[in-house]
Formats: sequence, C-alpha cells, structure tokens
Amino acid sequence: MADAICRWRNPYIETIQELIEILPKVELTKERAREIVNANSPNYFNAPFYKTPYQLACQVGLYHETNGFYYPKFHFTPTDEELSAYLRNWIIHYTVPNPYTASLPNDIEPFSIHAEICRKLIESNSSINWDTTVTELFGIELGNTDILKNSLSYSPVFEVQGNTIQLKNGIIYNDLIQFIDVDISTARDNKEYFFDLFEVFSTNANQDNTLALDFVTDVTSEEVNLINQVQSSNEFTQTEKNQIVKARIGQGVFRRSLIEDCPFCPITLVDDVNLLIASHIKPWRSSNNIERLDCNNGLLLTPTFDKLFDKGFISFREDRTLIISPQISETNIARLLLTPNMELPNLPIGGREDYFEYHRTEILRN
Repeated sequence: MADAICRWRNPYIETIQELIEILPKVELTKERAREIVNANSPNYFNAPFYKTPYQLACQVGLYHETNGFYYPKFHFTPTDEELSAYLRNWIIHYTVPNPYTASLPNDIEPFSIHAEICRKLIESNSSINWDTTVTELFGIELGNTDILKNSLSYSPVFEVQGNTIQLKNGIIYNDLIQFIDVDISTARDNKEYFFDLFEVFSTNANQDNTLALDFVTDVTSEEVNLINQVQSSNEFTQTEKNQIVKARIGQGVFRRSLIEDCPFCPITLVDDVNLLIASHIKPWRSSNNIERLDCNNGLLLTPTFDKLFDKGFISFREDRTLIISPQISETNIARLLLTPNMELPNLPIGGREDYFEYHRTEILRN
C-alpha cells in the first residue's frame, strides 16, 4: 500500500522537536552525522533512527544527505511558535511524490496535497468528503491516511473533521485561492529543491530567517536593490529566489554544491566545513543568476583567506599559483605564512578559469 506520509508517529510539534533535538545542527559528513544521531536516539523511539524515524524527518525537511554529506534545516533549537510557523509552511508546499515516498507509483505527477484540496473546496464551494478526495487525488488505495489527515491540521485555511474537509472558522472560499499555485518540487528525486521548499521562520534576528533581508548581512545599497529585483522577478519560483539570495552570503544550495565539489580550503587544507566560508570568485553583485548559484564560481576558504580573497588582496593563476597584492606588506605576508607565487596543488581549476580571470582583472588590487 502506498503512503504519502510515513507511519512512525504523527508529525506533531512535540515529535518534530524530539527529532530536531537529536539531529546535529551543523554540516557534517554523512558518516559522522549518523554516528551522532545513533548515539543520541532515545530508546522510546522503538526503532533504530535510520530504519523508520529518519523518513519522517526527511519528509518534514529537517535534513537531507547528498554525496556523503549531511545538511540540517535548523542550526538552532526553534521555539514551539517558530516550529509551528515552519510546519504551516511545510504542509502548504509538501509535494508528493518526493524523494522519500518510494511506495508511490512513478506515474503520479508531483503535486501539493494542500493545494489540491484547496482547489477542490473552491470548485465545490462547500465541504468535501475526505475519503472521496484522497481517492481522487491519488487514484490508488492510500495507506496512513490518518497520519496524512493529522499532518493537514497545520493548514491555515481548512480542517478535517471526521470524514469531512471544511473551512476553518473565519475563512471564506476566496481565501483559498492564494494556496493553489504554490511552489512545489516538480522533480520527484530532487532532494535539494524539496529541502529548500521549506523555510525557517525565526523570531530571533540572530537566527536563520531566509525570507527577510536582514538575513543578508553587510550588503551595499546596490546589492539591496539587486536582492529586491530578484525577489520581485516573475522569472523564478520563490524557492529559486531564496536560493539566489542565500548565495549572497554563501549559504543554501550554493554552499552545499561547493561542499560536494571541494570540501576543504585549498590554501590551508582545513576540511571541517563548519570552519569554512563559501566565497564567490566573481562577486554575487556582478554575476547573473546562473553564476550566483554555480559552484564553479566559488571556493571554500577559511575566514582570513576568504576576507583577503573577497577584498582582492590575493588571487590565483590557472597554474595553481598564488598572487599576492602589493598592498600587503612583506611583514604581513610572512605573518600569514604566505609566499609570492606559492603553489597550491589542491586548488580546483577546471570550470573556474573564466571566473578566476575575472577576479584577477577586476578584483585583485594592484
């Protein structure tokens, strides 16, 4: 029997908080992350984490694993209020099939369950039958419908009472229109996009809040204007817009792609990705939207060398040698343990040639 939501426990706030509690809140290798999770998993889960609970954690977007690395959604412990906002956003955009619904047939086109229920409510202009609606949406016998029903309790506009789907108090049918054409992951196996559909909403300005411009720090007025242009564009989905904006500070899909491509600083060889900054070679402000997300337009660097590179005090040649700006004194060059023309055999070059040329020409200080 096919399942839209896995059967383990209902995705209530208490359950999701428990999962967040045991999940690492920093990027790690998949192997190390699993060691930590297995050590932290409580006995009352009644199943090894990676047998059943993991599926709910992934379906709710709490983490994903790609190319040997683990990426968490939350880098902090959310309050119940923050998590409630997250789960409302999650159910609106939750797409099936997705990378974690292997039991659903391949011929089902991905769709938002929440959006399609809103559509049916508008079409009927009255309450609708739960069993009939689920059958019509999936065209097959669906399992775990009780879990799905309870997941839909996060809907801001409708509720399921017994076998009836009806509007919540104070909601009219026109209120549902905004929830129909929402962003979904149309590629069933795309973990990256599925993961990025679900946004973190924080009440703490120092925490991750990807929908606010405050999330982007140390920006020029020119970059604020560019960010506003991205956010107002009709060319991209909201998830794509958020990915582009996140790339400004080396986060999101841009950073994850860099970690998978070259997970160390080519100067120091530091390979703890939590100590590294994802830096654009051709600056974000000067790049087009494709270049802003292109991992070939980036390097992972330790903070000192990220700052030197970003400000044009160092650059690189295609023969993997270091260029040092004459604006750095010989004394400070020595203190940085650098030498002019030093070879960096681990510097990734392939695909980055044009970006490095731009950096040498436009960014390097002479």
